[in-house]
Amino acid sequence: MKLTRENLRILLVDDDENDTELLRFALVGAGFKHPFTHFRNGAITLEYFKYTKATGSLVPHIILLDINMPLIDGVRALRRLREASSFRNLPVIILSSNEDPAKRREAAELGIFRFLKKLPTCANVISALEDFIGLYNNETASAVAQPDIASWDRSKGLPLKGKTRDKRDRDKIEFGLRSRPRIHLR
Repeated sequence: MKLTRENLRILLVDDDENDTELLRFALVGAGFKHPFTHFRNGAITLEYFKYTKATGSLVPHIILLDINMPLIDGVRALRRLREASSFRNLPVIILSSNEDPAKRREAAELGIFRFLKKLPTCANVISALEDFIGLYNNETASAVAQPDIASWDRSKGLPLKGKTRDKRDRDKIEFGLRSRPRIHLR
């Protein structure tokens, strides 16, 4: 399946209603037809992922995650999500109104796609989502073009010879992710 603005499933986790509405308006204005599912904190988000795993429901293609939230903050929620093998490689864009280098490093160590500062125009989020769509489609096309590869060298993103492919590798190829998404700090 080719990912587009029309079918991208986004999960937004942010406690600020103003930021949420601003982003919703920007995404709809940019042509995203199915803007996002929204949760106000990390605790509800973790419950949602338990539900999707138990029921086999569709998971989002990408998560937009605020760092500063009540109950369970973004970094703690991301750490718990990464501990669950089913969601270890789910791409995440961190959104933050502050540029704390320690939080950036902590999030980067957990494997994120981008770390973005919240802007009133949300142009950086839309640009990051476009980059994600492009990477997803390119990696999915590569996986389809090489269906007989045995296994992946996760450190290099290259196929290994002579090994059998396990279910986790098959899932990564189907989702178009051979390893954790690379971080891009902007």
